[in-house]
Amino acid sequence: MQAAIEDMQYLQFPLPPVPFMNPYLGTMQYCYYPVIPFPMHDPDPVPAPDVIYQVWKSNLTHEFKRIWNLISQGGRLFASIDTEYPGTLYKSDKGRLDDPDYMYDMMRKNVNETNIIQLGLTLADLHGNRYTWEFNFSDFDIVRDRQDKDSVDFLMRQGIDFRKHKKDGIPSHKFARKCLEAGLLGNKLVVWVGFQILYDLGYFTKILTGQNLPDKFDTYMEFERDYFGDRVYDVKDMIREYNKSDSSRDSNPKLHGGLDKVAETLGIPRVAGKSHQAGSDSLLTYLTFLKLNHICMYNSITS
Repeated sequence: MQAAIEDMQYLQFPLPPVPFMNPYLGTMQYCYYPVIPFPMHDPDPVPAPDVIYQVWKSNLTHEFKRIWNLISQGGRLFASIDTEYPGTLYKSDKGRLDDPDYMYDMMRKNVNETNIIQLGLTLADLHGNRYTWEFNFSDFDIVRDRQDKDSVDFLMRQGIDFRKHKKDGIPSHKFARKCLEAGLLGNKLVVWVGFQILYDLGYFTKILTGQNLPDKFDTYMEFERDYFGDRVYDVKDMIREYNKSDSSRDSNPKLHGGLDKVAETLGIPRVAGKSHQAGSDSLLTYLTFLKLNHICMYNSITS
Protein backbone atom coordinates (compact mmCIF):
# COMPACT_ATOMS: atom_id res chain seq x y z
CA MET A 1 0.00 0.00 0.00
CA GLN A 2 2.88 2.39 0.78
CA ALA A 3 4.27 1.87 -2.73
CA ALA A 4 0.87 2.68 -4.17
CA ILE A 5 0.68 5.87 -2.10
CA GLU A 6 4.14 6.95 -3.26
CA ASP A 7 3.26 6.30 -6.90
CA MET A 8 0.01 8.26 -6.59
CA GLN A 9 1.34 11.28 -4.73
CA TYR A 10 1.08 13.59 -7.75
CA LEU A 11 -2.67 12.96 -8.03
CA GLN A 12 -3.72 16.27 -6.53
CA PHE A 13 -6.76 18.12 -7.88
CA PRO A 14 -7.28 20.33 -9.71
CA LEU A 15 -4.31 19.94 -12.05
CA PRO A 16 -3.64 22.55 -14.74
CA PRO A 17 -3.27 21.40 -18.36
CA VAL A 18 0.28 20.19 -19.01
CA PRO A 19 1.76 21.08 -22.42
CA PHE A 20 3.83 18.42 -24.16
CA MET A 21 5.37 18.02 -27.61
CA ASN A 22 3.71 15.31 -29.69
CA PRO A 23 6.68 13.49 -31.28
CA TYR A 24 4.57 12.27 -34.19
CA LEU A 25 2.75 15.46 -35.16
CA GLY A 26 5.47 17.89 -34.15
CA THR A 27 2.93 20.12 -32.38
CA MET A 28 2.18 21.10 -28.81
CA GLN A 29 -0.75 19.38 -27.11
CA TYR A 30 -2.26 19.62 -23.65
CA CYS A 31 -3.11 16.94 -21.15
CA TYR A 32 -4.53 17.26 -17.64
CA TYR A 33 -2.01 14.77 -16.26
CA PRO A 34 1.76 14.51 -16.60
CA VAL A 35 2.64 12.77 -19.85
CA ILE A 36 5.97 10.95 -19.78
CA PRO A 37 7.07 10.02 -23.32
CA PHE A 38 8.17 6.45 -23.73
CA PRO A 39 11.48 5.87 -25.55
CA MET A 40 10.93 6.54 -29.24
CA HIS A 41 13.82 4.50 -30.67
CA ASP A 42 12.79 1.28 -32.42
CA PRO A 43 9.06 2.04 -32.14
CA ASP A 44 6.71 -0.88 -31.66
CA PRO A 45 4.48 -1.82 -34.58
CA VAL A 46 0.82 -0.87 -34.45
CA PRO A 47 -1.09 -3.68 -32.72
CA ALA A 48 -3.24 -5.93 -34.88
CA PRO A 49 -7.02 -5.34 -34.86
CA ASP A 50 -9.29 -7.87 -33.16
CA VAL A 51 -6.37 -9.55 -31.42
CA ILE A 52 -6.60 -9.52 -27.63
CA TYR A 53 -3.17 -8.72 -26.22
CA GLN A 54 -2.61 -10.41 -22.87
CA VAL A 55 -0.77 -8.07 -20.50
CA TRP A 56 1.13 -9.26 -17.42
CA LYS A 57 3.76 -7.51 -15.32
CA SER A 58 6.50 -8.73 -17.69
CA ASN A 59 5.12 -6.90 -20.76
CA LEU A 60 3.24 -4.00 -19.15
CA THR A 61 5.69 -1.32 -20.31
CA HIS A 62 5.91 -2.81 -23.81
CA GLU A 63 2.14 -2.74 -24.33
CA PHE A 64 1.79 0.77 -22.92
CA LYS A 65 4.29 1.93 -25.55
CA ARG A 66 1.74 0.82 -28.12
CA ILE A 67 -1.05 2.61 -26.28
CA TRP A 68 1.06 5.76 -26.07
CA ASN A 69 1.71 5.55 -29.82
CA LEU A 70 -2.03 5.47 -30.52
CA ILE A 71 -2.96 8.26 -28.10
CA SER A 72 -0.21 10.58 -29.27
CA GLN A 73 -1.60 10.64 -32.82
CA GLY A 74 -4.03 13.20 -31.44
CA GLY A 75 -7.41 12.18 -32.89
CA ARG A 76 -10.70 11.16 -31.29
CA LEU A 77 -10.46 7.81 -29.50
CA PHE A 78 -13.10 5.59 -27.95
CA ALA A 79 -11.99 3.67 -24.86
CA SER A 80 -14.28 0.74 -24.13
CA ILE A 81 -13.65 -0.97 -20.80
CA ASP A 82 -14.78 -4.05 -18.94
CA THR A 83 -13.67 -5.48 -15.60
CA GLU A 84 -13.76 -8.91 -14.03
CA TYR A 85 -13.89 -9.12 -10.25
CA PRO A 86 -14.79 -11.77 -7.65
CA GLY A 87 -18.53 -11.10 -7.60
CA THR A 88 -20.64 -8.90 -5.36
CA LEU A 89 -20.82 -9.37 -1.60
CA TYR A 90 -23.82 -7.09 -1.12
CA LYS A 91 -26.83 -7.66 -3.36
CA SER A 92 -28.89 -4.70 -4.56
CA ASP A 93 -32.57 -4.25 -3.83
CA LYS A 94 -34.22 -4.44 -7.27
CA GLY A 95 -36.78 -1.90 -6.17
CA ARG A 96 -34.09 0.76 -5.73
CA LEU A 97 -32.13 0.41 -8.97
CA ASP A 98 -33.20 3.90 -10.10
CA ASP A 99 -31.79 5.58 -6.97
CA PRO A 100 -28.27 6.81 -7.90
CA ASP A 101 -27.16 7.38 -4.30
CA TYR A 102 -28.24 3.87 -3.29
CA MET A 103 -26.61 2.29 -6.36
CA TYR A 104 -23.37 4.15 -5.68
CA ASP A 105 -23.40 3.05 -2.04
CA MET A 106 -23.83 -0.61 -3.03
CA MET A 107 -21.09 -0.35 -5.65
CA ARG A 108 -18.77 1.42 -3.20
CA LYS A 109 -19.14 -1.28 -0.54
CA ASN A 110 -18.58 -4.09 -3.03
CA VAL A 111 -15.60 -2.45 -4.73
CA ASN A 112 -13.94 -1.43 -1.48
CA GLU A 113 -14.11 -4.96 -0.05
CA THR A 114 -12.92 -6.85 -3.13
CA ASN A 115 -10.01 -6.68 -5.57
CA ILE A 116 -10.00 -6.45 -9.35
CA ILE A 117 -8.95 -9.47 -11.43
CA GLN A 118 -8.91 -8.18 -15.03
CA LEU A 119 -9.49 -4.97 -16.95
CA GLY A 120 -10.18 -5.05 -20.67
CA LEU A 121 -9.46 -2.00 -22.82
CA THR A 122 -10.42 -1.51 -26.46
CA LEU A 123 -9.18 1.67 -28.15
CA ALA A 124 -10.86 2.63 -31.41
CA ASP A 125 -10.59 5.62 -33.73
CA LEU A 126 -13.03 7.25 -36.16
CA HIS A 127 -11.54 5.31 -39.08
CA GLY A 128 -12.68 1.91 -37.82
CA ASN A 129 -9.35 0.82 -36.37
CA ARG A 130 -9.65 -0.96 -33.01
CA TYR A 131 -7.16 -2.59 -30.66
CA THR A 132 -7.73 -4.59 -27.49
CA TRP A 133 -5.73 -5.37 -24.37
CA GLU A 134 -6.52 -7.56 -21.37
CA PHE A 135 -4.69 -6.48 -18.21
CA ASN A 136 -4.27 -9.27 -15.66
CA PHE A 137 -3.82 -8.13 -12.06
CA SER A 138 -2.14 -9.69 -9.05
CA ASP A 139 -4.26 -7.92 -6.42
CA PHE A 140 -6.80 -10.69 -5.86
CA ASP A 141 -5.79 -13.59 -3.60
CA ILE A 142 -8.22 -16.47 -4.05
CA VAL A 143 -7.23 -17.98 -0.68
CA ARG A 144 -7.45 -14.88 1.53
CA ASP A 145 -9.65 -12.27 -0.15
CA ARG A 146 -13.39 -11.84 0.15
CA GLN A 147 -15.32 -13.21 -2.80
CA ASP A 148 -18.57 -14.62 -4.09
CA LYS A 149 -17.65 -18.29 -4.54
CA ASP A 150 -20.10 -18.89 -7.38
CA SER A 151 -18.64 -15.95 -9.33
CA VAL A 152 -15.06 -17.10 -8.80
CA ASP A 153 -15.91 -20.67 -9.81
CA PHE A 154 -17.56 -19.32 -12.97
CA LEU A 155 -14.47 -17.27 -13.87
CA MET A 156 -12.31 -20.36 -13.40
CA ARG A 157 -14.53 -22.25 -15.84
CA GLN A 158 -14.07 -19.35 -18.28
CA GLY A 159 -10.31 -19.91 -18.18
CA ILE A 160 -8.99 -17.50 -15.57
CA ASP A 161 -5.94 -18.97 -13.80
CA PHE A 162 -5.83 -17.38 -10.35
CA ARG A 163 -2.44 -18.84 -9.46
CA LYS A 164 -0.90 -17.30 -12.58
CA HIS A 165 -2.56 -13.99 -11.76
CA LYS A 166 -1.01 -13.99 -8.29
CA LYS A 167 2.44 -14.94 -9.61
CA ASP A 168 2.67 -13.02 -12.90
CA GLY A 169 -0.09 -10.42 -12.64
CA ILE A 170 0.24 -6.63 -12.60
CA PRO A 171 0.18 -4.73 -9.29
CA SER A 172 -2.67 -2.30 -9.87
CA HIS A 173 -0.73 0.78 -8.74
CA LYS A 174 1.82 0.16 -11.53
CA PHE A 175 -1.01 -0.06 -14.06
CA ALA A 176 -2.39 3.23 -12.75
CA ARG A 177 0.94 4.95 -13.20
CA LYS A 178 1.25 3.73 -16.79
CA CYS A 179 -2.27 4.99 -17.59
CA LEU A 180 -1.33 8.43 -16.35
CA GLU A 181 2.01 8.47 -18.14
CA ALA A 182 0.40 7.50 -21.44
CA GLY A 183 -2.06 10.41 -21.41
CA LEU A 184 -5.10 8.13 -21.38
CA LEU A 185 -6.79 9.95 -18.49
CA GLY A 186 -7.96 13.55 -18.32
CA ASN A 187 -7.82 13.54 -22.12
CA LYS A 188 -10.69 15.41 -23.76
CA LEU A 189 -10.24 13.46 -26.99
CA VAL A 190 -11.10 10.14 -25.30
CA VAL A 191 -14.73 8.98 -25.08
CA TRP A 192 -15.33 6.25 -22.48
CA VAL A 193 -17.75 3.39 -23.12
CA GLY A 194 -18.96 0.47 -20.99
CA PHE A 195 -21.85 -1.91 -20.44
CA GLN A 196 -23.28 -1.26 -16.97
CA ILE A 197 -20.19 0.83 -16.47
CA LEU A 198 -20.77 1.73 -12.80
CA TYR A 199 -18.58 -1.06 -11.41
CA ASP A 200 -15.97 -0.75 -14.18
CA LEU A 201 -15.36 2.91 -13.36
CA GLY A 202 -15.54 2.16 -9.64
CA TYR A 203 -12.69 -0.36 -9.78
CA PHE A 204 -10.74 1.84 -12.19
CA THR A 205 -11.08 4.84 -9.86
CA LYS A 206 -10.07 2.76 -6.83
CA ILE A 207 -6.93 1.71 -8.72
CA LEU A 208 -6.10 5.26 -9.81
CA THR A 209 -6.45 6.81 -6.36
CA GLY A 210 -4.83 3.89 -4.53
CA GLN A 211 -7.50 4.09 -1.86
CA ASN A 212 -11.07 3.09 -1.11
CA LEU A 213 -13.89 4.94 -2.83
CA PRO A 214 -15.24 7.90 -0.84
CA ASP A 215 -18.44 7.71 1.19
CA LYS A 216 -20.13 10.57 -0.65
CA PHE A 217 -21.36 10.13 -4.22
CA ASP A 218 -20.60 13.78 -5.08
CA THR A 219 -16.96 13.35 -4.05
CA TYR A 220 -16.67 10.22 -6.18
CA MET A 221 -18.14 12.05 -9.17
CA GLU A 222 -15.43 14.69 -8.87
CA PHE A 223 -12.81 11.95 -9.26
CA GLU A 224 -14.70 10.42 -12.17
CA ARG A 225 -14.95 13.71 -14.03
CA ASP A 226 -11.26 14.45 -13.49
CA TYR A 227 -10.18 11.05 -14.80
CA PHE A 228 -12.77 10.28 -17.47
CA GLY A 229 -14.30 13.64 -18.36
CA ASP A 230 -17.92 14.27 -19.32
CA ARG A 231 -18.14 11.93 -22.31
CA VAL A 232 -18.91 8.60 -20.65
CA TYR A 233 -21.51 6.36 -22.29
CA ASP A 234 -23.18 3.34 -20.74
CA VAL A 235 -24.54 1.00 -23.41
CA LYS A 236 -27.22 -0.10 -20.93
CA ASP A 237 -28.51 3.49 -20.79
CA MET A 238 -28.44 3.68 -24.59
CA ILE A 239 -30.54 0.49 -24.69
CA ARG A 240 -33.18 2.04 -22.42
CA GLU A 241 -33.41 5.06 -24.72
CA TYR A 242 -33.50 2.81 -27.78
CA ASN A 243 -36.37 0.76 -26.35
CA LYS A 244 -38.39 3.95 -25.80
CA SER A 245 -37.69 5.35 -29.25
CA ASP A 246 -39.11 4.86 -32.73
CA SER A 247 -35.95 2.91 -33.59
CA SER A 248 -37.39 -0.05 -31.66
CA ARG A 249 -39.90 -1.50 -34.11
CA ASP A 250 -40.63 -4.92 -35.58
CA SER A 251 -37.51 -4.71 -37.75
CA ASN A 252 -35.45 -3.70 -34.70
CA PRO A 253 -36.85 -5.65 -31.73
CA LYS A 254 -36.58 -4.39 -28.19
CA LEU A 255 -33.33 -5.22 -26.40
CA HIS A 256 -32.98 -6.84 -23.01
CA GLY A 257 -30.57 -8.96 -20.98
CA GLY A 258 -26.82 -8.90 -20.61
CA LEU A 259 -24.10 -8.06 -23.12
CA ASP A 260 -24.17 -11.44 -24.89
CA LYS A 261 -27.94 -11.37 -25.32
CA VAL A 262 -28.01 -7.80 -26.60
CA ALA A 263 -25.17 -8.45 -29.06
CA GLU A 264 -26.89 -11.59 -30.32
CA THR A 265 -30.17 -9.71 -30.88
CA LEU A 266 -28.31 -7.02 -32.84
CA GLY A 267 -26.45 -9.65 -34.90
CA ILE A 268 -23.02 -8.74 -33.54
CA PRO A 269 -20.57 -11.67 -33.36
CA ARG A 270 -17.91 -12.07 -30.69
CA VAL A 271 -14.90 -11.71 -32.96
CA ALA A 272 -12.22 -12.69 -30.42
CA GLY A 273 -11.93 -14.30 -27.00
CA LYS A 274 -14.53 -15.70 -24.63
CA SER A 275 -17.48 -14.33 -22.71
CA HIS A 276 -16.67 -12.97 -19.24
CA GLN A 277 -13.05 -12.35 -20.08
CA ALA A 278 -12.42 -8.63 -19.83
CA GLY A 279 -10.63 -8.02 -23.14
CA SER A 280 -13.20 -9.86 -25.21
CA ASP A 281 -16.10 -8.18 -23.39
CA SER A 282 -14.59 -4.72 -23.87
CA LEU A 283 -14.38 -5.35 -27.62
CA LEU A 284 -17.94 -6.68 -27.83
CA THR A 285 -19.13 -3.70 -25.77
CA TYR A 286 -17.54 -1.31 -28.26
CA LEU A 287 -19.09 -3.10 -31.26
CA THR A 288 -22.51 -3.00 -29.55
CA PHE A 289 -22.08 0.70 -28.79
CA LEU A 290 -21.17 1.32 -32.44
CA LYS A 291 -24.23 -0.56 -33.72
CA LEU A 292 -26.62 1.27 -31.37
CA ASN A 293 -25.05 4.56 -32.32
CA HIS A 294 -25.67 3.76 -35.98
CA ILE A 295 -29.28 2.69 -35.40
CA CYS A 296 -30.20 5.65 -33.22
CA MET A 297 -27.93 8.17 -34.98
CA TYR A 298 -26.28 9.63 -31.88
CA ASN A 299 -24.21 11.83 -34.18
CA SER A 300 -22.79 13.93 -31.34
CA ILE A 301 -21.12 10.87 -29.81
CA THR A 302 -18.85 10.12 -32.75
CA SER A 303 -17.91 13.68 -33.62
